[in-house]
Formats: sequence, C-alpha cells, structure tokens
Amino acid sequence: MLGPLSRFRAIPEATTPRKLGTASAESFGPSIKLISWNMFKARRRGWLLDLEALTSGVELVLLQEAVLQGGLAQPFHLASGMEWIMAETSASERGMLTTGPKTGSRVQALESRAVRSQDHEPISRTPKALLATTYPFAGAQLLVVNVHAINFVATAKFARQLEQVAEPVATHKGPCIVAGDFNTWNEARWHMLSEIMRDAGLKRVPAQFPKWQHFNRVLDHVFYRGLRLMSSRALPHVKTSDHVPLWAEFGALRPK
Repeated sequence: MLGPLSRFRAIPEATTPRKLGTASAESFGPSIKLISWNMFKARRRGWLLDLEALTSGVELVLLQEAVLQGGLAQPFHLASGMEWIMAETSASERGMLTTGPKTGSRVQALESRAVRSQDHEPISRTPKALLATTYPFAGAQLLVVNVHAINFVATAKFARQLEQVAEPVATHKGPCIVAGDFNTWNEARWHMLSEIMRDAGLKRVPAQFPKWQHFNRVLDHVFYRGLRLMSSRALPHVKTSDHVPLWAEFGALRPK
C-alpha cells in the first residue's frame, strides 16, 4: 500500500507522456464505454480493487490524480489489457511517486500530447495538466482530452488553462470526448467552462446523481461532440476517493 502523499513538488518541465502497458485490441467495437475518475492520489485503502473493477468492463479510462510508483509499469498496468499514457505533473519529495492525469485504452493511441497549465497552484506550487490522445473509431479519429483543472487561483488563470483545453478540440475535425475534474466550484468557473465547451460544439453528459458535488457544485464533467450518447451514470458506491466515478457509453453517429 502506498504511503502518505502530502508532500509533493512540481516535476521539472516535461511534455512527453509516459507509456505503460499494452493495448489488447486492434480496434474498438460499435460503442465505447468510458470511466472518468479523480482517484485522490490513491490515498484510501482499497483503491486498487476499485480501479480494477472499474476498468474491467470499459474501453477508455480517464484518471485524474493518478499515481505511478518508481516510474515503471506496475503489475496492474501489465495485466489490465490497456495501454496507459500518463502526464506526470508532480512528485513526492523523494521522487519515487509521481501523479498526474492518466488515460487507459484497450486500443493503442495514434498520438498523445501532454500540456501543463501555465500557472501553478499556490498551495502545492504544482501545475495541472491536460492529456490529449487520439484513437481510430468508426472510420474517423477520436480525440480524447483528459483534464485536471487548476484550483485555488484567480479566474483568469483558470481561463488560461481552459484555452489550452479548447485548442486541440478546435483544430480536430472528428469526434471528441473531453472529461475530467474541472474544479468548477463556483458560478464563474462553471459559466466559463460551459461557454468554452459550447463554443467548441461539445455537449455535456447530464449529471444524474445529487451527491456528485463539492461545495454544492459539480466538479467532474464529461463533454462530447460527434458521438451518440447511449447511456451514462455516476457510480456513488465507489468510496475510495473524494470524487465519484462517471460512466458513459458512446456510439458513432447514425447516418442521416
């Protein structure tokens, strides 16, 4: 079991994501099931059992505050049947444990890119990041953007990171999924996120669980474009994080 994770520092600037594990499928099926979850830096006992259960029946997994110990693929990565791509943003003082957004897929990514926020959070003095990956799906390229938004900063700094999120979406011509922990804990942040996602042509997967909130606000969201939302739900039975995992299933758009 991992020890306390209270002391972290920013990792020196690096934009090359780390790849772990191997994808087990050549292509997605007719639909893609997805989990998005801030896993709270694996602080709570039983997190690995929950993660194994969450990933067993899905094709895409977007984790925020994911952990990597020792910089190498762990047994979970190797046995999951997924390719994992991680953008490391912060490290423990001894450097043996790093955290950041991590995306797992049963299909190998065509491309991946990590972008760190230009600003650092004042308490931890660490940046946040987005991780953009692309995959073949239904004769097109699916863009997946895994986001952990900056917190405890002025709205202008939050806006700067949202501009980084919007950039790959705006230039991508195919279907998109943008999901993660957006830290929308006040009205200004929520309206800003909603406007930017709307301008990019993305719809939000509706929230269906009233306790899926912090400070009476929803922090975690899934947005999509160029796909058909088939089903979605929150998974409040998972207690090993202070965030509720979000589950959604998408299919290709039907021909008109």
